Amino acid sequence: MNSGEDSLSDPSSGIDMTPTVESAGINTEYLLKRITGRKIRKGLLIFIFLTIAALTILFIRTHSEGVVEAFRNYDTRFLFLTIVLLIFDILLGAFRNHIFMKKLDPGVEFMTSLRANLANTFAGAITPSQGGGGPAQFYVYHRKGTSIGQAVFVAAFNYLSTLIVFISGAVLALFLLTGTYGSRYTGIILLCFVIFFIEFILLVFALTRPEMFVLILGRFTDWFSGRFFRMGSKLRKITNRVTLEVDSFKDSSRMFFGSCKMMIPLSLVLTLILYLTKYVIAYLVVRGLGISCDFMTVITIQAVLMCIIYFSPSPGGSGIAELSIAALMSTVVPESMLGMYSLLQRFFLLYVPVILGSIVIFYELRVVSRYRNTLQSCTDSRSMIFNESTSDV
Repeated sequence: MNSGEDSLSDPSSGIDMTPTVESAGINTEYLLKRITGRKIRKGLLIFIFLTIAALTILFIRTHSEGVVEAFRNYDTRFLFLTIVLLIFDILLGAFRNHIFMKKLDPGVEFMTSLRANLANTFAGAITPSQGGGGPAQFYVYHRKGTSIGQAVFVAAFNYLSTLIVFISGAVLALFLLTGTYGSRYTGIILLCFVIFFIEFILLVFALTRPEMFVLILGRFTDWFSGRFFRMGSKLRKITNRVTLEVDSFKDSSRMFFGSCKMMIPLSLVLTLILYLTKYVIAYLVVRGLGISCDFMTVITIQAVLMCIIYFSPSPGGSGIAELSIAALMSTVVPESMLGMYSLLQRFFLLYVPVILGSIVIFYELRVVSRYRNTLQSCTDSRSMIFNESTSDV
């Protein structure tokens, strides 16, 4: 399906204004229900509240003094490098999706992938366990003509590489951190390793045997629905939508694991670079605050932190992430600087992308609102003409 061939556009800006024809399975209406204006406002308020609460606790408990002075004395060399890497991180995240989506849909543009990636970041940050990130990304792609089955496959394919990087990071952290700090991190690392390994096995199974995966999912849904009716009905709806997208998913899977085998190591390399960039940004923040530290220690701690944040139930890991950063980085950062460090790390790695993503999401909601208003206006006009013609008769 060729992107960018939608029928209605804004002639003044050249921006597409019409959602594409929806698939029979997971359609734009379903995706939009996951990212409605009400849910965004609610999630954003929770995200802001938990973030402010956690940072306030940090600044009070660590007796952070001279924060303004520390920020004023921030090393501009490291600040410049951090900004450069932040831009690189955002672009690489989009490119990682784009290069594989391009194989499935040659018409997709890089700006679509960039907007989809930012939408994912924003929606993930304001929904519990980052649950809204995927639907937001799929919606942006789908509105430009890409099959949702293709978008889901690319997300799952890249997540497979993410799991490999996380598992490798957990193993590396187990050897480096436990050797330096004893058993302080052992329990967290082992738990993350087990969870990621189980996810890895399930994801490989879903990618290579989608029909079998759907069959097992259907049987589980039947079993679950028989015992928990209300929750089961919701699960059944999701299962039905997933089943309807399997054909597109299978075609994508067949291509990647058949004729495009080099895409597998490429995804792994891009994912490794992506997360190393994030870890290096965290290291640069430490150095920017004037703190001397061991590079590998910070990198491995970040690998553990990323695992914790990834599974945090709060929107975007808010609250949990800030406190976890302070707890794990307390072996590197002085206590009086923990609050400032946690704030700056989250600012560069999350808050900036979230702000950019909010622009994308609110634009998408405005486009949909304008489209629906236009459609409603046409429907009302048609009804009025019909009523007038009927009355004349």
